[in-house]
Amino acid sequence: MERVAGLELPDSAWIDVGCRVHYREWPGPAESPTFVCVHGLGGSLVNWALVAPGLARHGRVLALDLAGFGLTNPNGLGTDVGSNRKLLDRFITTLGLERVVLIGNSMGGMVSLIQAAHAPQTVKKLILVDAAFPRARAARGQFDPRVAATFAIFANRRLGELFVSARARRLGAEGLVRETLRLATADPRTIDPRLVEALVETAEQRLAFHYTNRAFLDAARSIFRAQVKPGRYRELVRRVHQPALVTHGAPDKQVPLAMAREAAADHANWKLEIYPDLGHVPMMEAPSRWLESVEGWLAPRSPDRTTSIQQPNGVSGRT
Repeated sequence: MERVAGLELPDSAWIDVGCRVHYREWPGPAESPTFVCVHGLGGSLVNWALVAPGLARHGRVLALDLAGFGLTNPNGLGTDVGSNRKLLDRFITTLGLERVVLIGNSMGGMVSLIQAAHAPQTVKKLILVDAAFPRARAARGQFDPRVAATFAIFANRRLGELFVSARARRLGAEGLVRETLRLATADPRTIDPRLVEALVETAEQRLAFHYTNRAFLDAARSIFRAQVKPGRYRELVRRVHQPALVTHGAPDKQVPLAMAREAAADHANWKLEIYPDLGHVPMMEAPSRWLESVEGWLAPRSPDRTTSIQQPNGVSGRT
């Protein structure tokens, strides 16, 4: 085991798939599924640290750093969504994994959906955590104006580089983490302080890497492009046939709930579970409650298409 700030994590592991991908593994019971956890924009495998041990009760857990994020140096590979989808595919096949359960948050959800559509033989099920679904058609599904304005800045190559560089200099590692949590969570005070320390330590390492800002912007621009013209992405998501658990925070400012509702409505074998009091990263905000949702879905049951709303006390309401 390795200590990262206040957290104990499995030792780092590396695999060459065109670049050396950094990952960690939590062993699980034999003859159980393998979970592969895919982080979001600006994140790392540390985002899964609080829930990975719980998931490991049900199967082997692998969490990786995508190219350009965490400790994975892209080594000349692309860092946009499409390139990282190909990296994920090579990660799965190089390790010899068979029909994994992909767990993706935000951009990682988008990467996971594209993998499920393009290489369905590699994916058994999906767990989509506030995934970056295609833009909703409904007016109520529009992005928060501040989020939309920020991504518009990212889309402009020169402005994006100036903005991201100035932000990093002004805030430093701890400031970047605090601001990210303020934007991504319903209440940043709910985040385990040990996790915050680990996120800050990872951010400090990343600030020293020459590719950090470019990787972030390339990934952000690819998400922006998919949302500006969502037709192709929307059709790709419709082609995903694997069963999925879709967990989503109702107050999420980065991915409006309407996007998750529309995507789930197109799939009879997807279950949508909504948290009225959590934001964009429920597995970090309320890890025990999120794990309860996952464990309930993994257990054998009759098909259930009812949208579930998790109350703060853990009691499920139905809509």
